[in-house]
Amino acid sequence: MLHYVVGGTLLTYITTNILNSLIVSTVDTMYSGVSFVRHGTESNKAITNIRKEVAKLDIKVKLELVKTLMDSLPVNDITKVIENGLIELMYNIKTVVDWIDYEITKHNEKWFSGYRSISFDDKIEELKNLIFILDGRINLLMNVGKK
Repeated sequence: MLHYVVGGTLLTYITTNILNSLIVSTVDTMYSGVSFVRHGTESNKAITNIRKEVAKLDIKVKLELVKTLMDSLPVNDITKVIENGLIELMYNIKTVVDWIDYEITKHNEKWFSGYRSISFDDKIEELKNLIFILDGRINLLMNVGKK
């Protein structure tokens, strides 16, 4: 009789622990699912940060400024050299921005893209360097226009 009582108590203890573990893991899973819906994924946050970094560089306005400055300056050897350098630089900037857009689109098409990591630190750094060079050439172009 004693082994029935001990066995019943042991079975109740094991069943209670299994049920408790099951409930805790279910609640954790539900919480993480709700957190995912509420806050978004790390991947979505990374993409948003990448888009903010590109927007902060203000590329479109700078390119419009270059176009306007080039149209207002007389054509001579100096402006031709600067123009050729600017054309090459703008092509490089466009290539990097297009690559970033393509990779984000490709990433979003993958299964479980919200759970996959994404990083464009090297391309963002390259874009910042190109914009730094562009700023220098814009200043050079404006100084040539003053003379």
